[in-house]
Amino acid sequence: MQPFTLNQAAKACNKSKSTLLTAINNGRLSASRDGKNQWQIDPSELFRVYAARTPEPVDDRTTEPANRTPQNHQNNELIDSLKAQIESLKAQAERDREQIERERQQADNWRQQAVMLLEHHAPMQEINPTQQGDSLLWRKLFGRKTNG
Repeated sequence: MQPFTLNQAAKACNKSKSTLLTAINNGRLSASRDGKNQWQIDPSELFRVYAARTPEPVDDRTTEPANRTPQNHQNNELIDSLKAQIESLKAQAERDREQIERERQQADNWRQQAVMLLEHHAPMQEINPTQQGDSLLWRKLFGRKTNG
């Protein structure tokens, strides 16, 4: 058999190239360099240290696609549930933003009314205790004294 290059050897035993280089540098795996300065690894030496990669057995009886395994089904349900929660939270956030805006407008309205009252407020007159018939509210509203 022809020797493997480092890349071919890595694929043949399902290891990374860095793992094979470490084994070569530590002396666990024998290899030599060719005229192009590439590593040449004898297959028997490679398989002495690392087992050959075996293809995964194919079960023809499997009727479910790989993405329909019970674990994947649970994960898909969890993902769907999380997506629904995210949409619900987005809708709640939008409702909260609208509520905040309504309350901000209401506060601005109250602030404007308070400013208007302060700007148009006539100076209060002292209450004369002899004016028994009129209440302060009556005088503020109608600005006159009524005799009962």
